[in-house]
Amino acid sequence: MNTADTKKFVEENGIVTIKADKSKSEKEIDELLYKLGNTSGAIPFYAIFPSGRPNEPIVMDGIITQQKVIDALKRAGPSSPIAGESAGKKAATAMRTP
Repeated sequence: MNTADTKKFVEENGIVTIKADKSKSEKEIDELLYKLGNTSGAIPFYAIFPSGRPNEPIVMDGIITQQKVIDALKRAGPSSPIAGESAGKKAATAMRTP
C-alpha cells in the first residue's frame, strides 16, 4: 500500500517497512509465508510484526485496503529504535546479510 497517506503514517510513527520480492521464488520467503499461515503462497500478503511482540504478527491477505493497513499499523504501534542504530538502518542491514 505505497500511497501518500500510508507513507505519511509510516514516517510519522517511525515504522520500519521491509518488502519481500516474490518476482522469483525464494525459499526463505516461501517458508516465512507458510509459517505465517499463507500456505498457498498467494500475494498480496502483509505481515506486521509489532515492536516488542514479534511473535504475534498481524497478518492480512485477500482484499487489502489502505485503511485496513493503517488500522493494523495502529494496533501494532511504532517501531522501537535498535541500540546504536536507527531501526531502518538495522533492518536494511539485516536484509542484506546472507
